[in-house]
Amino acid sequence: MKKIVILAAGIETAMGNLEATWEGLLSGQTGLSHPLIPGFEHRFPLGLIEKLPFPLGSSERLVALLDQCLDTISELPGKTALICATTKGAIDELLLPDRDRDDAHPLHISTYLAGKLPWIDHFSITSAACASGTIAIIQAGMRIRCGDFDNVIVIGIDLISTFVLAGFASLQALAPEACRPFDRNRNGLSLGEGAGWMILTGSENVLGTACQPQACLQSWGIACDASHITAPCRKASGLIAALKQTLKNQTGLIGAINAHGTGTRYNDAMELLAYDQIVPAKTPLHSIKGALGHCLGATGVIEAALAVRSLMQGAIPPTSGLQNPEETQMTVSGTAVLPLRSPSVLSCNAGFGGINSCILMTGYI
Repeated sequence: MKKIVILAAGIETAMGNLEATWEGLLSGQTGLSHPLIPGFEHRFPLGLIEKLPFPLGSSERLVALLDQCLDTISELPGKTALICATTKGAIDELLLPDRDRDDAHPLHISTYLAGKLPWIDHFSITSAACASGTIAIIQAGMRIRCGDFDNVIVIGIDLISTFVLAGFASLQALAPEACRPFDRNRNGLSLGEGAGWMILTGSENVLGTACQPQACLQSWGIACDASHITAPCRKASGLIAALKQTLKNQTGLIGAINAHGTGTRYNDAMELLAYDQIVPAKTPLHSIKGALGHCLGATGVIEAALAVRSLMQGAIPPTSGLQNPEETQMTVSGTAVLPLRSPSVLSCNAGFGGINSCILMTGYI
């Protein structure tokens, strides 16, 4: 079976680029702040990218963030596709007077990218709620493995917007203070914004690029339990099915889990139930959302890029906000950096509608 290689990856988050975010996570820093958002009485903790000067949820803010990703991506030899993952795009364009409503549609991203990257052979958009980023990486792996493309670039991007903030507030899903993934006293999620990008190729193409291989995309799984429009399945049936697909040929220990870990009561309980059933006991586990917020469609790519850094450094950062861990067979820490048990990282994400997705990445050999 064709080996899929991750050539490069990068992110932009409330804590900065990949290097700044990684170092901040290791040292227990947080990118969450409590800005005053017009129309909201409570100052919710949000992972805003302060250097983006444009209005929340606007097409200008989206393009500025996309440009930060594109500045680091160069033309590749061979046939190349680009898959962009997002949930809402520049959704607040719908709320602004005298604006082009087409800019609010996620397809606007493809139009913009096509103009900026004329050497790309194919563009597509993936929108599968908060599993979008991980599913885009899975689609990239599939397209390379079946021979459709030599390379695939994946970009995950989402903004904090008035629209999305109001939606989660109406669901009473937002934590009043920074979220606490996998803590017994967790009480909701924190929203973030950001972008992540990743370049994948077949192993036979590695010598033709100037990039130094960083990791391999080993396997993946997708499942939908469809138990509720927003709530996860209490029995974790979808995530269990996705984990079984991902790990069906895996032997030995898993190095660590980069979990979805939103800090909501039911999501975290669902995840731990699935991991305790499928993953070997004492596997290190963490979530980054207590430090960066939940970046929606971008989160899967951001977390995969950080998982690649974990593979390169042999460790996972602590889970920001975790003080009193929920009971689990996994090993989770709120203060200490945990070493990998083997050169592999499992990254999982879940989305509304019961969508569950997992990827397993390994060190490049």
